[in-house]
Amino acid sequence: MSTLTLKPFNLPHKLSLLTRRNVPLHKHFHFSPIANFEPHHSHIPKKPANLPDSLEFYPGRSSMLRFEEFHQSTLADDLMILTYRDPTAEQKFIDKRKIKPLPQKKSVLTMDTNPYAKNRPRPKIRGNKNIGPVPPRQSHRTAPELVKIVVHCMMKQSLISKQHLLSGIMALQCITSERPTIVYSKTDVSKWKLRKGCKVHIQGPPMYTFLDKLVEIVLPRMKEWHGVSISSGDQNGNIAMGFPPSALSLFPDIEGNYDMFPMMTGFHVVFHTTAFTDYEGRILLSGYQIPFTPGKKINRTFDH
Repeated sequence: MSTLTLKPFNLPHKLSLLTRRNVPLHKHFHFSPIANFEPHHSHIPKKPANLPDSLEFYPGRSSMLRFEEFHQSTLADDLMILTYRDPTAEQKFIDKRKIKPLPQKKSVLTMDTNPYAKNRPRPKIRGNKNIGPVPPRQSHRTAPELVKIVVHCMMKQSLISKQHLLSGIMALQCITSERPTIVYSKTDVSKWKLRKGCKVHIQGPPMYTFLDKLVEIVLPRMKEWHGVSISSGDQNGNIAMGFPPSALSLFPDIEGNYDMFPMMTGFHVVFHTTAFTDYEGRILLSGYQIPFTPGKKINRTFDH
C-alpha cells in the first residue's frame, strides 16, 4: 500500500497551503510603505500639472513687465518699419559682411601651395577690425531685441585694500537685484591704472526692471548729462554708456540707504542686442526713451 509523503517546506505561507490555513503574508514578510501604498491608490487618477491643487504644479509668471509688454505690443512693429531695407541694399550688406579682411602677412595668401603653412593656425587679420556676423534675411524674427545688460564698475581704491570692493558689490547688487562677480587682474600696476572691480549680467525680468529705473528715475534727474554719444557702438549693435559716481546715488534702492555705502563709484552699462548694426541698436534704445547726443551726421546706411 502506497503512502503519501510530504516534502518539508521552509516558508510558512507554503505550509499554510497544506494545513488550509490562510496565514497573511505581512506577518512573515516586511514590505516597504511604498509597496503597500501603490496598489491601494493606483485607481486614483493623477491630476494634471497645470491645476493649482496638483503636487506637480509650479506657479509661473502671470503677467509681463511694463517695458517687456511695450516691446512686444508696440516697439517691435515700429522697429520692423524703421529698420526696413530694400532687397538690393540688404544683399549688398550681406555680401560686404562675407568679405574676409586681409591677414597681417602676405605669405598666408599662398597657404594652399606653401607646404610650410599646412596644419598651422591662421594668423590674425590686418588692423583692429572685428569680423561682424553675417545677418540673415530680414523678417519679423530678426527685429532688434534687448538680450542682456552688463553693469560694470572699477574701483582704483581696491589696489590698496580689497575691502573697498564691498561698497561696489553692494551697490550693484542693490540696483540690479543680481549678485555681481569680482573681476580679478593678474597684476596690479598703478601706473597703468589697472584696478579691480566687479560686474553683473542681467537678463529677463530683472533686466527690464533695471532699465525702467534707469530711464524713468535716474536719467531725468542727472545734471549736465546730454545723452549717449551717437557714435558709440561696436559695429554689431551693442551700445555702451558711462555714468559718474553721482548717478549711482540717484537709484531709489541706494537713495533710501545712502549711509550704508561709504564710497560711490562710477559704472558702465553695456546693452547687448540682437541687432547687426549700430544704427539698429540706437533705434532700439531710443524706443526705450534713451537720449542720444546730436553729434556728427550718421549715414542711414547699414554699414554703421
